[in-house]
Amino acid sequence: MNIHKPFLAVLGALFLTLCMSAPALSDSAYIDVSGQGKLDVYPDFLTLSVELSATEKDVVSAKNKVDDAFAQLSDVAEKHGIAEDDIESVRISNYPQWEYQGNGKRQLIGHRVIRPVTITLRSLEKYGPFLEEVLIDERYRIQNTSLGFDKPAEHESKARRLALLDAKAKAEEMAATLGQKITGVIWIQEQAAHFPQPVMMLESAPMMRSAKADSGSGMKIQEQTISQQVQVRFEMDED
Repeated sequence: MNIHKPFLAVLGALFLTLCMSAPALSDSAYIDVSGQGKLDVYPDFLTLSVELSATEKDVVSAKNKVDDAFAQLSDVAEKHGIAEDDIESVRISNYPQWEYQGNGKRQLIGHRVIRPVTITLRSLEKYGPFLEEVLIDERYRIQNTSLGFDKPAEHESKARRLALLDAKAKAEEMAATLGQKITGVIWIQEQAAHFPQPVMMLESAPMMRSAKADSGSGMKIQEQTISQQVQVRFEMDED
């Protein structure tokens, strides 16, 4: 008795069922195109990271100097209309200063206290004057600046729509040139949006601390280009 026949029969029936239920592969013509969308917008705010520091023989004196610097920085910020909620300083660090001697020993000679401060500037016209007033004080050091948008998702969505329209226009032009037309979309692949950093021109700190620094001349912020790119496969038929 051949026990393999029933098994082969079942396997054949299963294979036939799968073949009948599987969708037929499309043999339609298609075209792959890329689309790019660009949107020029001004940043809504600028985040400024400032480091306050002081070095003294004892940690209390160093901390007091840093606290005084922070109080004066807060006064300057208030003068330029920066809200108290836009000034953040939640930590302070102490670094003992050592002098290493020739016998392999070290001697404590002082303490360096550092207090980082983050300031959010929301009025574009105040960026330059505020920065210049900060930079003329040697107790302050600008560590980093970064722009921000209040509605980044909205800008990204607009740039994505422009990218899709760009891809569609390219596909329609290419298809028409070949005597065909676009009938549908097979797949879309999105790439990450590009949010640039601010275009700023800051003079060096020594120059900014000199008497010839003009108000508003040390910083320039331009429109920022937010870009989005997509890859789209369009189905084509003869026109």
